[in-house]
Amino acid sequence: MKNFGSYKKFNFQLFKLILWVSMAVLFTGFSLLLPSSPAFFIHEVSVFLFLFIVINLHISYVYPRVLKKNKWLYLLVLTLSLILCTCFEMYMFKDSVNIICLFVNDKRIAYLVCFGYVAIRDLALFCFFLWVESFHRMVLLYEQTERIHKEEILLLREKQEFEKKFSRVKLMPHYFFNILETVHSRTVLNKENRELFEKVKFILYYFLVDAEKEKVELEKELVFYNYYIELEKLRRNGNITVRFEILGEPGEISIIPLLFEPLIGNAMKYAKRDESGWVEIGVDITQQPNISFHCKNNFSEPRASVHSSESGLKILQQRLEFCYRNNYRYEVIQSDDIYEVRLTVRVA
Repeated sequence: MKNFGSYKKFNFQLFKLILWVSMAVLFTGFSLLLPSSPAFFIHEVSVFLFLFIVINLHISYVYPRVLKKNKWLYLLVLTLSLILCTCFEMYMFKDSVNIICLFVNDKRIAYLVCFGYVAIRDLALFCFFLWVESFHRMVLLYEQTERIHKEEILLLREKQEFEKKFSRVKLMPHYFFNILETVHSRTVLNKENRELFEKVKFILYYFLVDAEKEKVELEKELVFYNYYIELEKLRRNGNITVRFEILGEPGEISIIPLLFEPLIGNAMKYAKRDESGWVEIGVDITQQPNISFHCKNNFSEPRASVHSSESGLKILQQRLEFCYRNNYRYEVIQSDDIYEVRLTVRVA
């Protein structure tokens, strides 16, 4: 793609060169001051080269830099450049102008007519190449806009495809089946069970309704994790120690739903199965708009061999890239039997 852009740029420069050569032929063949000797022809070529240098400097540097900042300043520079070119040409052919003035009674009018003719011709030359440059820039801008538009459409399609693949029903179905079995086994409708059902109802509603939104309140998300951890501990019969700590107040912060669930779920899943299993989870909201999350657990089986864990983390990283781009930092620290994940997200 880069080589194609360089090829197009080369073609445009070649096109401008052909235009300049054509203008040189017209300039030396049909100018008001036709050369009658080699010396005059050299003067004509010198004038044209001078115009070539001034116009190209004007187009390459003055036009793109000054016009956007101050249009009046640009018009002033354009006028001064035109006067400079005209005066240089009048000076180079002053002898020819003097000869023309011999056939006119009023020399002042003759000089003004010659000056005006040369100025108009040079202005036409300026305007023509400015038009060529402007047209080229418009084409480039159009192509760039089209490319950006296509990239945005492609990104939107990728995001839609990703959202389809990111099925929350597939994210943790084993969790709901296990929890429902646990709730079903406790058929006595006492206060404890009613609270348990309320938590399950909250999790199901959040998972199936709230989590379908683009953003959710952080406060509600944290309640979800709190219930999630309580029910998971219940499913594990209390043989795992979990510490869940929140620093700061959520306020009105919103985040993408189920952002930390894969990390918490993996920590709970792969923590040691005996009573020595533990998980530490922390959310720091004191440095808003940054949200810092960390999760640490001990484990007994090699995590790298678990495909489902890698798949969940891959989905998490894709979501982070889609939704937060460069506004997040993800870090994994692993020792012999300790696995720690740190995630910092800038939500503003």
